[in-house]
Amino acid sequence: MKILLAYAVTASFSLAASINSSSTFLNNKGYVIDDCGTFTDQVAMALDLTKEPLNAAINVAKQGVSDSHGFQAFFKSNAAIGSVTTMLKNIQTLKPKWGLKPNRFKLSQPEFICAKSNTFRQYQAPGYDPHTICVKTGFFAFYVRGYNWIFLCEKFFKLKISPIGPPTKVCPHVKDNTFELRGSVLADYQKYALIHEMAHFYLGRSSLSGNTHPEEAYRLNECVNLTAKYSLRNPMNWQYFVASKCELSLVSHFIVHFCLYRLLFRMS
Repeated sequence: MKILLAYAVTASFSLAASINSSSTFLNNKGYVIDDCGTFTDQVAMALDLTKEPLNAAINVAKQGVSDSHGFQAFFKSNAAIGSVTTMLKNIQTLKPKWGLKPNRFKLSQPEFICAKSNTFRQYQAPGYDPHTICVKTGFFAFYVRGYNWIFLCEKFFKLKISPIGPPTKVCPHVKDNTFELRGSVLADYQKYALIHEMAHFYLGRSSLSGNTHPEEAYRLNECVNLTAKYSLRNPMNWQYFVASKCELSLVSHFIVHFCLYRLLFRMS
């Protein structure tokens, strides 16, 4: 199946073939990208591109409700400042955690795995086939609770890596602590999808999901209407909050554009 992906430039290639080769990449920061083939560099780049909006979000969070960029909308009060800044720093630094399978007796960072038709043979501990979950649910990615595994679905690679273009067109905006209803599509980029799954990772068993009450909220109105307690436990709140900090400088836009061009040139 040929899938056309548009980033800063456009390229056409077979996604299935690109991730079919087996490869393990151990980043010098300690995290692992597994079985992503020629898409390994793209995943690494998406992870690197989370740093700038996360840093902006951390600075905004320190200001609490006095900031006008959505802290109050998503986290309600200054009582959440400590929890929010700690979570964002954990995601930014990929802080290791104890007690996670498959090895509970060592510190584990998130492991990013491309879900393929044969993934179940190696990652069968959860008792289900990750590739089947991807196909049946339409997820971009998903975290396996209790493990350090984040599976990236084929749909993940249909997303653009990062916003490219004028901030007024590609960034979600908050005015007077109210998120402007321009649609969640503005948060649907690879780097924000990774932040969403890493929020699941660090929230662990306290995270809202499809099996909790209340269930995990995805739509904007549902997210901002959660109570203070559940706002902190809803991964989409973290994704939206960080996405609202995507206003990049012209220099940063140029750097991202150039890096994506070089990446696609290597993959073509």
